[in-house]
Amino acid sequence: MTVPTFSDRLIKRSFVRRAGNSALNVIDRRPAPFFLAPALLGVVLIDGIPLVYGLTISLFNQSLSNPTTSFVGLRNYGTQLSSPSTWNSIGLSLVFTGFSVGLAFLLGMISALLLNAPMRARGVIRALLIIPWAVPAFVAALIWQWMYNDQFGIINSVLTDLGVHSPPLWLSSRYAMMSLIIVMVWKSFPFQMVLLLAGLQAIPDELYEAAKVDGASAWKGFVSITLPLLRPISFISVLMAAINAFQFFPIPWILTAGGPAGSTNVIPISSYNTAFQAGQLSQGATIATIMFIIILIGASVYLWRYVKLMGSL
Repeated sequence: MTVPTFSDRLIKRSFVRRAGNSALNVIDRRPAPFFLAPALLGVVLIDGIPLVYGLTISLFNQSLSNPTTSFVGLRNYGTQLSSPSTWNSIGLSLVFTGFSVGLAFLLGMISALLLNAPMRARGVIRALLIIPWAVPAFVAALIWQWMYNDQFGIINSVLTDLGVHSPPLWLSSRYAMMSLIIVMVWKSFPFQMVLLLAGLQAIPDELYEAAKVDGASAWKGFVSITLPLLRPISFISVLMAAINAFQFFPIPWILTAGGPAGSTNVIPISSYNTAFQAGQLSQGATIATIMFIIILIGASVYLWRYVKLMGSL
């Protein structure tokens, strides 16, 4: 039988204290619906009504060139789910989401750990790192579009000065997806950093002091204390970032518009091109609904795992 160390007992006590505080805060949460009502009303008006409308027209045969509509039921879904281009868009979206969220989380974790340590001008550095998150997505995409330019972009100019004779064509079919992921990571890692930093600052210092008493190294303290206590906030931050990346439209549209040769035709761009470029409104709404269903299923499974995790603590 393994005897728990002093740091193990402190970690367990920290979880119990958090659970107790959550139970005591139930009374304080009773007025929450009144404060959330304006925000919920905005969500219903801005997101709910378009969602219902999109679900509705996906059941009809509606296009920009044909004013008459007819009810077709689930026929549009059969058409899209049997189309290789739809599955290709879903695969590209999964690649874009997986790499951008994973790299943003890693960079956010490293930044949060550095900012959590004592340093000079920490507030200034933190403010500078948040700038990419504060920049509007369309502005960020336009900035990076100029930076990626193969003739007078700053990236290839620097590479040329460093001796690279044939700098990459960043928005070509070979590098376009990687270029989008780089921009998305730059844009989204501050969100991960802020949440993880908040989680780090909530970890009691006595846990690390107890780990040092037990002879644990810095890496052992990170694995045994930091990561387990950051797991709940990490679950939420990754979920929110994944939902945002899977349906993100501005950066892929401005940089590549789904090209070249469909190499970045992620599912939001596929929905837009089908609805407004090809004029097939019902087919575009069907693709958007499929995207919504994928997000709903993925988020449900992910939240189920999160609830299961929290129940085991």
